Amino acid sequence: MEEKILSDEEIMDKVNKIISSEKMPNIDGAVAMPMSGEESCELLYEGDVIGIKRPLGYEHFAVYAGNRRVIHFAAENGDFGNPYIHEAPFSAFLDGQKDFFVLDFSCAQLDFGGNTTTLPYDDLPRIYSAEETLARARSVTGLNEHGFNTKYDLVSNNCEHFAIWCKTGQIKSYQVNRFLEKLFK
Repeated sequence: MEEKILSDEEIMDKVNKIISSEKMPNIDGAVAMPMSGEESCELLYEGDVIGIKRPLGYEHFAVYAGNRRVIHFAAENGDFGNPYIHEAPFSAFLDGQKDFFVLDFSCAQLDFGGNTTTLPYDDLPRIYSAEETLARARSVTGLNEHGFNTKYDLVSNNCEHFAIWCKTGQIKSYQVNRFLEKLFK
């Protein structure tokens, strides 16, 4: 059987369909790599964007700051209450849970009917280095030199908006977008 070679346009069309499906995390060009347990944070790099699926059905996001610390948009004792951007222990991010994921922005590996295609780094949206990502996250907790809005809003400025902005410069929440699409279908 002859393997069909896809054009760049066909690949991008399939990529967009997969990225917009609920089967893949809807983070432009990122692949969610599952991890488990607080000790797994030893495998993380400073500047990694991490997430955790909460029991209420939403995902909480943060930027790994190293030394078992994260920078996230959350309240002092949980995700909600009076959220603000701050550095916290990794255990506070886990909040009693075990399983979390790290978003790998280096490339997207996509499965097209049993054939895996890798979308290289150069084909992805602008991705900040680990150092730049962490610097952007830290800047918002201090002088806010990059101008990120620090006023929390569940729909337009939440933890996912913050973490994705730190890595890509884009203020996006794919889970809010999915919710709104379902709401207005």
